[in-house]
Amino acid sequence: MPAHRSVLLRLDVRRAGKLCYCRHNKKHAITKGDLRFVVREPGPAQRDYGYCAKCALEMLDQAEVELAGLRSELE
Repeated sequence: MPAHRSVLLRLDVRRAGKLCYCRHNKKHAITKGDLRFVVREPGPAQRDYGYCAKCALEMLDQAEVELAGLRSELE
């Protein structure tokens, strides 16, 4: 039996290697060493987009709601 595919293949939490800014809100600075939520785009370029912890938690909360809706449709 083949393994189930993950829908979270392109998500990661990493420490920032240098000062960068949140992709969602440019006013949110992510300083070196801070944790950031990284989303890798599919395709040959595979660009990384980093989000601060505050925006990442909001994104994950929204994703939980969407996944719960999908789950309820299947049940």
